[in-house]
Amino acid sequence: MKKFVLTFISFTLLSHFAVGQGRLSYYTPTHYHGIFSQETTSARASGMGLTHLTLDGIDNAFYNPASIGLTKAKITTHLNYANGGQVRVNSHFPFLGITYRINDKLNLGISGFKWVDSNTIWTTDIAGESFSVDKREQTMLSATAAYEVMDDLYVGASGVYLYEEAIPGHITSRDFIINAGALYEKEVDWIKIGNLNKQKFRAATSLINAGMDNRTEQTYEDRLNYRSMIIFLSAGASYHFSVPLTSNLVEGKGFFDQDSKQVDLGVHLQFRDELPGKDPYNEQGYNSAFGAGAEAWFFNTIALRMGYYFEKRPKDIRSEGGAWVTTDKSGFTWGYGARLPLHQWTEGQFPFNAEVNFVTGRILNEIRQDFTHRSPIGENNFLFSAGVNLQWVK
Repeated sequence: MKKFVLTFISFTLLSHFAVGQGRLSYYTPTHYHGIFSQETTSARASGMGLTHLTLDGIDNAFYNPASIGLTKAKITTHLNYANGGQVRVNSHFPFLGITYRINDKLNLGISGFKWVDSNTIWTTDIAGESFSVDKREQTMLSATAAYEVMDDLYVGASGVYLYEEAIPGHITSRDFIINAGALYEKEVDWIKIGNLNKQKFRAATSLINAGMDNRTEQTYEDRLNYRSMIIFLSAGASYHFSVPLTSNLVEGKGFFDQDSKQVDLGVHLQFRDELPGKDPYNEQGYNSAFGAGAEAWFFNTIALRMGYYFEKRPKDIRSEGGAWVTTDKSGFTWGYGARLPLHQWTEGQFPFNAEVNFVTGRILNEIRQDFTHRSPIGENNFLFSAGVNLQWVK
């Protein structure tokens, strides 16, 4: 019984403080909350309601390892950085990923993702003892492979090493998990309109933490906590098509792709559910989430994006008393980007082309508005995310 209580408390509490309505808590869906449930590895997906599953590239491989199967360049490098949070307001999220295509069927990738939070208002609680800290870090390192098993059907798997420094200078958690995914792309002709072309349909699914072990250990010196590890099952679909333009509005403007006289559009839908795993002890229920996003590329150069995301969270009463001051995570998203043919512009002096993506908008809300939150919680509502994808030219 003592073990169960310690597990539940460590899983649910980021912080606690006493007010007139009793003890209040900020909900944390998993021990590795900074890696799994905060900002993402892809600015492109962030602008489209976090719909990673049907997007290509190493920046989405953590959510669906099969995504790098769609990457045709011999070598790609992706850098992403995000900053922002409502509860952990001083959170930073750097990401770096690289892919290398072995042959027409097999693509490999490696990546690293880190969450860093520097804020003295939080403490680290291990085995019922609180430690004051000024910084907390969580890190993910992964190796990914995607293979085209038949025409346009890609399967992928990744080995992911996770570790946390909940107390600066000390690794307090270590874990290794396996992620698996599949993605299918098919050319279709579903909409019978004369000027619609290049119609494509994608369907994808993934399982994060395929070993189904939802418990991890947190240790410091002789102290031990059992904490929660998530298991996410996701499914998604997308539909893509192009609309030709009757006149070239950018003719003579060197920034734009002069060969592209069309708008390429995509609509993405994604559903994610959290599974109980081998050792179910989460009394608060399991998070499910839905995302929808749309993207438009104009002249194969400028992109505009928008989306909506909703994640179910526990409400109100906690089993040990008091209430949650976090609520369902939801809101609209938007972003923008550009493709830069640097190899062509520099007549081959730059050995790569680039794609840059940005999100400069409001953070998805997860703070209840009917409570007064301790400063600076809830004071930062601005999200900045930037991604740079370099596709190396032979």
